[in-house]
Amino acid sequence: MENPAFKTALGLLLKSMTQDDEAKQKSNNQVILPIGKTPQVLLDLGMPDLQLAITGKVVGKVYFEHGIPKGTLERIYAMLEMPKAVFKGHLDNPGSAVLTYEVKNMAPIIIAVHPNKQMGRLSYNNVASVYAKSTAGRESIEDRWTREGLLLWAASAVPAVPVALKLVGQK
Repeated sequence: MENPAFKTALGLLLKSMTQDDEAKQKSNNQVILPIGKTPQVLLDLGMPDLQLAITGKVVGKVYFEHGIPKGTLERIYAMLEMPKAVFKGHLDNPGSAVLTYEVKNMAPIIIAVHPNKQMGRLSYNNVASVYAKSTAGRESIEDRWTREGLLLWAASAVPAVPVALKLVGQK
């Protein structure tokens, strides 16, 4: 379940980041925004049953450097709750890369989640980054990561049932 205060807190943080001086920016980086309970799909894949959270530093990087709009950040919980696919983290990263249905500039948006991260006095499942992942060549990132054996979970495609259309006047 999404934290009901998340969108408001995110809006206030972004407003502060765009209006405040450099000294205030450093304190914004330390802010921890609880997003909500870890979605079931991630729990089923072994992620600990902790709150999801994102730091002000990550919000700033995602918004200002990666160009992810505020509206997309506000939907982060919904994107994690209903992902297109979930992949293993690369190299030594114990986390997951969540492939969403959202796109930016024709590239799918990926949400990196690191489990059991100590933030302040509590542990959270940390949203470490949100970014659009473009690929060179014809192979999609989903196909490449699947080929590399990183796929943990994929949404099942439900085939559309063809419906016979009747034209006006047709029997």
